[in-house]
Amino acid sequence: MLDIKKILDNIDEYAEKLAYKKFNLDKEYFLNLNDKISKTRTECQTLQSERNKGADKIGQLMRDKEKNQIEIDNTKRQMTEVSDKVKALETELSALEEELRNYMMRMPNIPVDKTPIGKDEDENVVLEYVGEKPKFDFEPKEHHILGEKMDIIDMERAAKLSGARFSVLKGAGARLEMAVRNFLFDCAIENGYTPVSVPVLVGRNIMEGTGQLPKFEEDMFKTVSNGKELFLIPTAEVPVTNLFNGEILQEDQLPIRYSCLSNCFRVEAGSAGKDVKGMFRQHQFDKVEMVRFATPKQSWEEFASLVNCAKIILDKLKLHYRVVALCTGDLGFSACYCNDLEVWLPGQNKYREISSCSNMLDFQARRANMRFKNKETGKNEYIHTMNGSGMPIGRTMIAIMENYQQEDGSILIPEALKKYLPYTKIDANGQLV
Repeated sequence: MLDIKKILDNIDEYAEKLAYKKFNLDKEYFLNLNDKISKTRTECQTLQSERNKGADKIGQLMRDKEKNQIEIDNTKRQMTEVSDKVKALETELSALEEELRNYMMRMPNIPVDKTPIGKDEDENVVLEYVGEKPKFDFEPKEHHILGEKMDIIDMERAAKLSGARFSVLKGAGARLEMAVRNFLFDCAIENGYTPVSVPVLVGRNIMEGTGQLPKFEEDMFKTVSNGKELFLIPTAEVPVTNLFNGEILQEDQLPIRYSCLSNCFRVEAGSAGKDVKGMFRQHQFDKVEMVRFATPKQSWEEFASLVNCAKIILDKLKLHYRVVALCTGDLGFSACYCNDLEVWLPGQNKYREISSCSNMLDFQARRANMRFKNKETGKNEYIHTMNGSGMPIGRTMIAIMENYQQEDGSILIPEALKKYLPYTKIDANGQLV
């Protein structure tokens, strides 16, 4: 959530920056609502003060009840009227504050100045290319063609079980998935992250804390049992970031770096007809997520380190990729700045996102009320949060399959994975050899 005081003090600047993220700040409505809240609160406080003075007066008059009975009755009658007005104003104030909160909960984070201005992903800016594209003496195939021919990926039976956008892995496919899973998890630990294991079902307030709700509810899988509503997480960012929901940490505790391997669930409501083949965009997938908590002073150094951790993984796998700065129109709801790592997929003949690293500054901390005590000032300040993929298991498998494929239809095992899968390759028949 944004700082309301900063919005009110710089409303034109905020309106402009919010427009970059396709949010129209209704300045007249916003200012009028805040003014109404301020006036109602002042009026309520004035009447509450009057009510308190009336109570004190009654207390003094009660010392000589027989002499002051008429005045006591009149004062009580007046205070009853005041109390009724206070209750009405408190109800009105509560409704106005809830209206403001609902409006601000749908307001995205504003981009920082270094975020490129643009309308959509076509205007993202490439910051660097790392490594070289692999060269093939044959026409490289997409992962799902390779996997189905080897009989290690079965989309048809997955669809029988659960519908479209699910996959079944078997044999060498399942073993490759397990190897990638362990490799990625170990990479996070080697890079200084404390591993955590968290629930994949969370409450509405937890989804609100990181910014998935209320705006993206149609993209979430939801369960209701015995009247209790829970959401399946779209990423481990949600529960891990909220581990400190409502807490005040000590400055010496920061930075904190957590990694989590979890199931992720996404409806993919806006992706009809997009990436329908294979494992690239699924309703259920596994991912290692990297989450960091920092003080404002540590924020950008921690973010640079976060991006570097994602790069190390792709470097170890010897995959060619590029680092991209997302423009304002492609920037996520909670992010103020984001670098995507896009891996080269020769089967698709294009770069595709494999890791997205975002700095939220204090946006999520305000929503989840996560603070730390500043040692110098003794005051409580909001924590800065950031997260990045490290990486999705399925997309990492896709990158390996397409980049390490051979003309005979086999797939070589990258050196970095041989600790977890001690074979040379998956042959054209889907056997590990």
